[in-house]
Amino acid sequence: MVSNIKRFILFIFLFAAFDQITKLLVIYYFEIDVERLNSTIIFYINEYLNFYIIWNKGFAFGLFQNDIDLINNIYMVLIVIIIIILFIYALQINRRMYYFSFSLIIGGAIGNLIDRFSYYAVLDFIDLHYNNYHWYVFNIADITITAGCILTIILELFFKEKENKNKNEIDK
Repeated sequence: MVSNIKRFILFIFLFAAFDQITKLLVIYYFEIDVERLNSTIIFYINEYLNFYIIWNKGFAFGLFQNDIDLINNIYMVLIVIIIIILFIYALQINRRMYYFSFSLIIGGAIGNLIDRFSYYAVLDFIDLHYNNYHWYVFNIADITITAGCILTIILELFFKEKENKNKNEIDK
């Protein structure tokens, strides 16, 4: 059990670090002025992917961009609460597969939280598109959070039932 918890914490730090490293590389490569936070640089990669550097000063998907101080404070408190709840829940259920999915979510949340503390905004730079249809610009932390949520849903839908079935067979 101790090694699972250590691995869980290690994955959290790895996912948060990977997010921060990619953001620092983007800041360095595009020579972004982190004091101004108004950089909008578009770097064409191919017909489906651009690097579009924007600072998300609002909430998810750029909502509430004008209420920066209020949103930052609410956002930071909510994220810290969610991280604590997920961490405690993961430790309580003590299942290795859930450790990985929760470490994706927590690591990504910490990555974006570090941006909020450092810059009062989150650096987003990945722009997926097809023709003129663009998805919201996002970052590695958003990918890990989304992947962790999807994995948790898959575990709940497909493996929880199997686990309950095995448990019932053992009880008989």
